[in-house]
Order: sequence, then structure tokens, then C-alpha cells
Amino acid sequence: MKFRNQQIKQEILRVAKKLFSEQGFEKTSVRKIAEEAHTSMGNLYYYFPNKLAILQTICKTYIDILRRQISEIQTLNLPPEVGFSLDLKIGYINTLENKQLFPLWLVIRRIPEIHKHSLENKQIRLRAFFSDRFTPQELDMLAMAIQGIADSFYEQKGAKKIDERSVNPGYKIIDYSLRLLGYSPEHISRVIEQVERHIQEHHITIGEYFLQ
Repeated sequence: MKFRNQQIKQEILRVAKKLFSEQGFEKTSVRKIAEEAHTSMGNLYYYFPNKLAILQTICKTYIDILRRQISEIQTLNLPPEVGFSLDLKIGYINTLENKQLFPLWLVIRRIPEIHKHSLENKQIRLRAFFSDRFTPQELDMLAMAIQGIADSFYEQKGAKKIDERSVNPGYKIIDYSLRLLGYSPEHISRVIEQVERHIQEHHITIGEYFLQ
């Protein structure tokens, strides 16, 4: 029975993720989610009190994956600016640069209750790689500045103002972020080359959960 309940819950989340990506959060009704998940409204409300709770659960799973990734990249013992940039880039491969999932992440970033998790991730990431260079207060300010840069790229892409044939949005955010952290353009170019080489050598693509 417990296994069956978990199956129902996971199917609701799978269907909701698909519909939110295809139709947008606002245009997707709870009834439509229940219909496509082949379950009743009562079942859906048993697991989730409302549509926002469904999105929060989806988001939390993503955030947990990205936070585990920070720890995994730390174990590679890369220079801090390279580890930081690699972590950011893998995140953007799964969100900003992914055609299937970008619409969902654009929705997520526009909801204040959920958007704060993205800022928290940047705070955690900066502390993981740069705690010996900046005070906690400085890191929090840098996190807010980098969050603003990232938000701008998400909105520009949502408005179709980025030509991704000539601009790689993930690397542009990394470029601006490292400039804020005090790195020179020449050093940043070398960091981006190292990150891209690591991604190619290790065949890093979209994580399994992100595609389900």
C-alpha cells in the first residue's frame, strides 16, 4: 500500500512537471494534473494542498540535487574559481540552457516563495569555495548580485532577447560573476576553458531526474 501511494505521488509530480513546462504554471489546472496522472482530485489533495505545493516539491528535489553537486565538486580539489564555475555551469546545463526544462525554471524563479532557494544555493556555493577570501556579509552581498545577473539572463531568454548561437548564457553569467569576485578577463577565459574541457571529458549532460 505504501509503495502504491508513493507511485501515485510520483506520477502526480511527473505529470505536473511536464504540464508546467509545456503550458506554464498559471495555465495548468489541478484538475488537468489529476486527469493526466489518472488519479482523483481527492488523491491529489491528499498529497498536495494546492498547486504551489506541487511546484515547491518539484523545486525542492531539484535544489537538493544541486546542493549535493556542490559537495561532490568540492571533492575534485579544483581551484576555487574553477570549482565554483563548474558547479554553476552544470546547474545551467540543467536549467537555463535546457529547452525542455527552461520554461519550468522560468516559472520557478518568478515565484517568491521558491525563488529564495536559488539565492540560498548561491550563498552556499560561494561559502563552499570562497569562505577564506570574503566575510559572510560580503558573500551574502555577492550572492544577491550574482542572483540579479542570473535573473536578468532568465528573463532575457524568456523574452527571446538572447541569440544562443552567439552567446552561451551560462558562461556569460560565470564571466560576470567572476568579475564581481575580482578575477581578470584573461583569467576568466582560462577558467571557462578548463570548465568546458572538464564537461567534455566527463560527458556531463542533463541529470537523469531532470528528464523524468
